[in-house]
Amino acid sequence: MFPRASQAPLCFCIAQMEAWGYSLHEVLAGSGLGVDSFALPESVPDSRQEQTVYENILRLYDGGTAAGLDLGRLTNVNSVGVLGGLLANAIDLGHAGYLSRRFHPLTNPWIVPELIDSLATGQSVVRYRQVGGLPALYRFLIDRDILGTRQLLRDLFGGGAGGYVCAVAFGYPEPEDAGRYPVEFDCPVSFGHDHTYVTYDNERGHLRNARRNPHAYHLYLRLCREAQAERATLSWQSRVSSLLACIDFYPNTAAMAKKLNCSERSLRRHLGEEGVQYSELVDKIRFERAIYLLHHSEDSIKTISFKLFYSEPPAFVRAFSRWSGMTPGEFRSGR
Repeated sequence: MFPRASQAPLCFCIAQMEAWGYSLHEVLAGSGLGVDSFALPESVPDSRQEQTVYENILRLYDGGTAAGLDLGRLTNVNSVGVLGGLLANAIDLGHAGYLSRRFHPLTNPWIVPELIDSLATGQSVVRYRQVGGLPALYRFLIDRDILGTRQLLRDLFGGGAGGYVCAVAFGYPEPEDAGRYPVEFDCPVSFGHDHTYVTYDNERGHLRNARRNPHAYHLYLRLCREAQAERATLSWQSRVSSLLACIDFYPNTAAMAKKLNCSERSLRRHLGEEGVQYSELVDKIRFERAIYLLHHSEDSIKTISFKLFYSEPPAFVRAFSRWSGMTPGEFRSGR
C-alpha cells in the first residue's frame, strides 16, 4: 500500500537515511513523527514537520549539502507514491513531464514549476520558483526533485529519456562540488540565477510509453487529483494553482473563492499581496495545457480552443499569440 501521495517523498528520504545507517530517532527529532508510524497513511505530516525532517537530514548527512543529489539519484516509482503510478502510465515522455509539473505540489509544496517559454527550436523552458520561503532548503529540494525526476523518467522510458533535460540553470550560487553536476545531469549546467530554469527537448518528449495501461492511468489520475485537492499549500497563488491543476475547466474568481472558503474580495486581496492576479494564474495553466495539446495531440486548433474553454477559436489564437509571440499553427509547425 502506498503512503499518501504527498507523504511518499518524505518517507522515501527518511527510509533512505535509515538504510545509510542513520538513527531514525535523530532523523525525526523535533518533528513529532514516530519511528514506528511515520510511513502509515494516517500519519500525514504537515509542512512544518516535513521541513524539520529535511533540516535534520542536512544536519546529519555526512555528504553535507550533497544530500539532495544523493537522494535524487536513487528516486524510483515507489518513492513518489501514486504520482509514480501515474507517470508510469503516461502516453509519452512529454506527457510524463507535463504530469510531473501539474502534480508537483504532491512532492514539493515549496517550489512551483512554471512553463515560461517554448522555443521555436523545439525546446521548452520551465522555471522552478520558490513560494514557501525556505532558502536554507532550496538547494536540497531543487537537487532532489530535478535529478529525481530525471532518474525516474529514465527508469520508466529507458536510455532514450536521458537527453530530455538538456540544460539546467540553478537558482543558487555555484557550490564547491559544482563539477559533479554536469555528470549527474548529463547536460550543461550553470549557477547563480534568480530562479532555477530547466530546458527540455520537445522532440525527445515524443518517446512513446509502450507499457502504459489506460485504465491504470485514469485510476492514478483520480488519486493524484484527490491528493492534490487535499494538500495544504503555502501561499494563495499555490492554492489556486493546485485547484486549477485538478480540474479541467476555469472557474471565475467568485467561484474559485467559494472553493477556497473565502470571499472574492479576500481572494483578490491575498493574490495582490503576493504580486499576482487570478487571471494570470489561469493563463499559466491554459498556456501549459495548450503547449501540451499542440505538441502531443492531433486535435485541431478549433478543438483545442474549446478544450481550453474559449468561446471561439480566434480568442484562443489571440491569447496564445500574446503568450508566445506566435500563433498556435506557427508553433505547431515549428516556425
